[in-house]
Formats: sequence, structure tokens, C-alpha cells
Amino acid sequence: MSTLAAHDLSSQTAIDRSQQLQLFLDDFRNSRHLLQTQLLSMRLNALDELDAILGDFDPEGLKTCCDPELIARANTLRSQLEAANETLYEAARAEISLKGNSPAMDRWFTALARNRGAEGPRPGLGFDLLDEIVTGVLQLRGPGEAGPLPSPEMTAYQPTPARHILHLIAVCNLSNDDVLVDLGSGLGHVPLLVSILTGTRTLGIEVQTDHAASAQEAAQSLSLTRVRFTAEDVRRTDLSIGTVFYMFTPFKGSIFTEVLHNLWKQSKDRQIRICSLGPCTRILQSQTWLRAIRPPDTERITVFESR
Repeated sequence: MSTLAAHDLSSQTAIDRSQQLQLFLDDFRNSRHLLQTQLLSMRLNALDELDAILGDFDPEGLKTCCDPELIARANTLRSQLEAANETLYEAARAEISLKGNSPAMDRWFTALARNRGAEGPRPGLGFDLLDEIVTGVLQLRGPGEAGPLPSPEMTAYQPTPARHILHLIAVCNLSNDDVLVDLGSGLGHVPLLVSILTGTRTLGIEVQTDHAASAQEAAQSLSLTRVRFTAEDVRRTDLSIGTVFYMFTPFKGSIFTEVLHNLWKQSKDRQIRICSLGPCTRILQSQTWLRAIRPPDTERITVFESR
């Protein structure tokens, strides 16, 4: 493509974006009711649409893309929507700190999951509006610049999408006697949400100290006494407390083999369940001492029971 053609295409893109933004803001001018605090999902969708229009433009790019008045209106609208959401997130945090759970979060999750259907959550590892809510409520402190992993057999951190955590809760039927142990818990999304939504005791084991510290700070800020995080190598951790174990393929190779052997030894004393997401599901499927309670699926939660 010639430089002139590329410039023409860029100019057309800018015009299209400007027109999209104008239409979006005009539509929203007649939808002020969205600022009512209870309309969370509608605001999240509006923010996503706004990001889709302007998301890949830096501040300088915005100046060439759109009229300054449009940009100012868009920024004002974004601030208003985010402020309304933050009001709800803070109220949910107050509920959790007081009671250990949040009826508001239950309502939001139920409403957003209503269209999921009988086949379960959407497969894959992409994020959605549920994750926006989790981020807003948990307010996890980022661990800073990622350092090298202790072993090349350990996989880089990626949080479990919230819809899969809800699916885990639904298919596991956790009881007060259960303890869920997250093997490679990262910033703690799974132990925190499971505790908030079910009251189940949870333990997150994470080899990276800064990740574990961030997760523990989040638990303490929400006064969650049934959640604990420890910065340890899972191969050296006492797993006897756990009845349900979760793995989002946090490691592979010899590490996975050793951890799996340790879990097998735990199953000699009691029945355990292992919930998996990602490629590690295939390895668990091949173990004769485990039985999948539903057909295994690497892109959704699979639950295995020890025989």
C-alpha cells in the first residue's frame, strides 16, 4: 500500500470514528437514566462500546480523530459512568467486610449469567463484564513488573475468567466441610471469589511472593477470615487441609508430575476433587485414579473425583 493510500485510509478511519462517537453521544443524551446506580450491566456495556470506538487512540491520536468538544463530552460521560459503578463497588466491599459475602454481587452475577444457557459458560480464556465487576470490587493491587519465574516449567500468570469461577462453584457443590486449595493462585481471584460467594474456606498457594502478598492484602482489606494465601512452592506445601484443588495449568513437566503424585497420595486418605482449566485437563484425564464427573473440556472447568 502506498503512503498516500495509507494516509487516505487513516483519514477515513478517523472520520468513521468521529461519526461513531457522535452517534454514541447523541444516543446517550436521551439515556440519562443509565446513571441510576442499579443499572450496572447497561453502564458496563456502554463503557465497552465507548472503548471500542476510542480505545486504540492515544491522546494525540484523539486530537486528530475527533472534535475536541466530542472528546470532552466522551470523557465527561466516561467519568460519570465510572463514578456510578464505583458507588456500587464500594457498597459491595462494605457488605463483604461486614458479612463476608455480598448479596449485591450475587444479584449482578445472576443477572449477567442469565443468558448463559444450559451448556455452561462460554468456552475460552477471554474476559467479559463479570471480570469488570470482579476488578471493581476486589481492587487487587498489581504485583508490579513481572520478574523471571523460578522455573521454566512454571507458566506466566493469567487470572481465571470470572465466568469459569462461577461454573466451578456451580458444579462443585461446595459444603462447609470443604477447603478449596488453589495451586498457583496468582493474585487470588479464585480463593477470594469462592469464599465471598460460598463462605467456603480457601487457601491460595503461590510461589511468587509479590503475587501472594497482593492477594493477602485484598483478603485483609475485605476482612475475609476464611481466606489465606501462602508464598510457597506447591511441591513443598502440606496439602492435607484440602478437599478440593484447583489448577489453571500453573506448571507443566516434572513439576506437574510431582504435584500430581502428591495429590494422589492425598487421595489415599480421603476422596478429593481436582478442578482444572486449560491443557492440564488432558493429563488429569489420563490418570486412572481420577474420574471426570462430566466430559472433560480444556476450555471450561472440568471436575475430577478420586476413585
